[in-house]
Amino acid sequence: MLSSTQQFFRGLACLALAAGSVRAAEVEIGVRSSVDQRWQGVHKRGPIEHGKVYLIASLKQAPSAEKLVQPVDEAGLLAQLRQTLNTHGFRESVADETPDVVLTLLYGRGHVRNPYLANIDGDISSDSIVPTPAESLLAAAVDPRLYNKRQWGLYEHKLLAAQKEKLFIRVTAWKFPGDRKEKPAELWKTTMVVDEPDRHDLNELYPKMLAAGVPFFDRHLKQEEETIATPLKEGSVKLGPLKILEESLPAKAP
Repeated sequence: MLSSTQQFFRGLACLALAAGSVRAAEVEIGVRSSVDQRWQGVHKRGPIEHGKVYLIASLKQAPSAEKLVQPVDEAGLLAQLRQTLNTHGFRESVADETPDVVLTLLYGRGHVRNPYLANIDGDISSDSIVPTPAESLLAAAVDPRLYNKRQWGLYEHKLLAAQKEKLFIRVTAWKFPGDRKEKPAELWKTTMVVDEPDRHDLNELYPKMLAAGVPFFDRHLKQEEETIATPLKEGSVKLGPLKILEESLPAKAP
């Protein structure tokens, strides 16, 4: 007959066998998305959906003082972008076909625009510099638009978390220019971010980041950010034969 201790450990083993497999740690992907607002005089008419025939114009890494954990396989990233688009209703333009949108992709690490600061700080791109976290928080502290929101602890927590350095991928859609003199016109953009760029390899994450972001392409988010949790890797636990050890009884005192 099994002792209570043996029964306890056998119960733990049965629970592990019933589970069968376990998921590895999850990574949270933040998605921020916006669409160019239509205006009628001084009034917003709201965003409009654009076409899905695309041309990819550029893919490049944003300049950064800190290096990525590993150099990104840009050919793989470009192929993944095409595959993700083509499986979600988009189609790449063919010869002599005018695309609905021209896409650019920017990736890297850095302090991207904080969506919880009411658009008062900068936006990362090839030709702009993002204010430091201290400058952004100082501006937020005196901005009346944020006073009521910052009374909520959860909002404050999200605001501070968004100030941290990120791994990011940004897909931006532009209007196809009618002529060479036409200025670039942004139609929509979606940014996918992940925390802790020193711990994560973007090569492993970009398929998940693009998959998380593509449902929000050409879609305006009313909230600041959507968070999608996804497992880093699928894992499993293999248990060997269960062996019950004899219970050791304490020695009697002399």
